[in-house]
Amino acid sequence: MRAFAAIVLAGISSGLMALSTSLQALEAREQPRETALRAALLQRLVRRRIWLLGGLAGVGAWVCQAFALSFGSIALVQPALGLGLVVLLFLGVRMLHEKVGLREKLGVAAIVASIAVLGWAAPASTGAFTRAGMVVVIVWVVGVAVAPQILRMLNSQSGLITAVVAGLGWAAVGLATALLDEAFAHHHWFVVLAWGVAVGAASWGALLSEMTSLQCWPATRAIPIAFALEMVVPAAVAPGLTHHGAGPAGGIPFAGALLVAALGATLLGSSRAVAGTVAAEPVPTT
Repeated sequence: MRAFAAIVLAGISSGLMALSTSLQALEAREQPRETALRAALLQRLVRRRIWLLGGLAGVGAWVCQAFALSFGSIALVQPALGLGLVVLLFLGVRMLHEKVGLREKLGVAAIVASIAVLGWAAPASTGAFTRAGMVVVIVWVVGVAVAPQILRMLNSQSGLITAVVAGLGWAAVGLATALLDEAFAHHHWFVVLAWGVAVGAASWGALLSEMTSLQCWPATRAIPIAFALEMVVPAAVAPGLTHHGAGPAGGIPFAGALLVAALGATLLGSSRAVAGTVAAEPVPTT
């Protein structure tokens, strides 16, 4: 029952996340390219009403994600966020009248099937993080937070790199949120505050990188990379960072489900119907 509640909450979170991505990307594409990876990009965006609405949806998505992680493990919740791609597909079909083809059907089937398997194969709860696991998450958060500045210094602002940083950034947000939930459950309020700051720092780096990626790269390329990393990476590393293990049958069903989830994210994210909902102009057919 708790796993079902976690999936439902993750589904709500993914829907709000999809709405947030769609609204914010429309505004990001209107900003000058010289603002890429700079705080000025977000400073300009916060003045736009549509972008702020997307930001509110994103905050709601994170709250639902945090509640989902209190009911189920990160190995289940993060892949379930792939349902956001299904929401984007629905929006693309309804708003843009895009057709649902074999790619979209296979993508939806892969994501739904992987979540069904993970409902059985994933650990019931995230479990306590090891000391080494917490250190890894801290280093990860710091790396994501400073990544935009480093990329700007290296003059490396490609859509691929920023999409990867965005995906790893949102993955770090998921891991830090799980640690925040753990501290909250034990009433360690100072630790809750510390992980709250970590969530904010990782979100800053991830958001700035994501807006830059969608600003300068086709959505059909940026979306599948960012979504797949956010979905799969936290679940994949969780067994090594926590005490919950890899699940039944030596973790083989768990690993297989994660691969299927990544495939589904790649298929759906590269679809015209999905990418068109976060593009300011029609998505090309080639």
